[in-house]
Amino acid sequence: MARKKPPEEHENLERWLVSYGDFITLLFATFVVLYALAQVDATDFAKLEESLKSAFGQMAMLDGQPSVMDGSQNIFDQQQANSFIPSLMLEYISPKYEEDSFNEIESEIKELKDVGELEGISSKMTDKGLLLTFDDKYLFAAGSADLDKKAQKMLDKVGVLICKKFILHSMRVEGHTDSQPIHSDKFPSNWELSSARASSVVRYMISRFQFSPTLFTAIGYADTRPLETTASAKDPANRRVEILILKNSYKNKYENNKNSAMKLSKSQQESLQKLRKEVIEKVEEDSISPAAKKLLEENKEKISKQKSEKLSKKNMDLYVNIENENPQKTSDMPEVKKRVIKLNSNIPEDEDFGL
Repeated sequence: MARKKPPEEHENLERWLVSYGDFITLLFATFVVLYALAQVDATDFAKLEESLKSAFGQMAMLDGQPSVMDGSQNIFDQQQANSFIPSLMLEYISPKYEEDSFNEIESEIKELKDVGELEGISSKMTDKGLLLTFDDKYLFAAGSADLDKKAQKMLDKVGVLICKKFILHSMRVEGHTDSQPIHSDKFPSNWELSSARASSVVRYMISRFQFSPTLFTAIGYADTRPLETTASAKDPANRRVEILILKNSYKNKYENNKNSAMKLSKSQQESLQKLRKEVIEKVEEDSISPAAKKLLEENKEKISKQKSEKLSKKNMDLYVNIENENPQKTSDMPEVKKRVIKLNSNIPEDEDFGL
């Protein structure tokens, strides 16, 4: 008896539905994430990140890893990275903002050094973040951990640059000494001295700029971390204080540090931003000499008078050059040959102040 011919297998014409279903699911998840990112409440975003990490079991989105959206700019990267006060979310999520901000801080420090307003500081990018190195002779007297007025002004100039860009980034402050031994009641060894110097810088940065204490770590290395450029640990160049502004990716991988600012409500975050702006303006105002302050006040009066008469809608920049601002040079006020002050003001298009 002849065997029955097996029935022909019908081609499955619906296999495309599997790929289509996966695509639709991924597309839906993408738009859900985009919608969530469009909400500026950092607290909600932190919860979303934790949920996604738990659901997918992958590395955090903030680690700078490739994603399905790498082909286009992040929505936060489209904001201006050099704005006066950036949003907390922009700092928290955007690797591009972080990179641009590091570069801008380096550039600003170089400019201040070139015009003679900063000395004894260097900066460089590392795998961990931006490293700012201060020569300790510009911060502390020999065998001391107290910041004098000159050191405070130096930290003010650098602190403003940091505060304008970062208020959520973790920072390590490291104290270093040379191998010259120290024996005193206050500092029995270089371990105590280096730790005290790092702590002094941390205390000043927190009190002056209202940084969250949870962002800082103070470390004393004594003479155990000499510079690579020095011949030995005895070299005085090893006496330094370093501020390391950590990258978000490094912090998330190794520091396991949660920012308390991300737990704040939207109104609390707005208050934090307002305080941040006030602190920056106050520190910058304190750094202006009396001669410059007087000229600024005179210009404000002129601008106010012009506003009362007639105003145009065009926003212009007013630049004032101050020649020989401090003709009588003193020990604590170095001579400034030329300084440019920029005022953003609404000035009539057809008016000229003769400046």
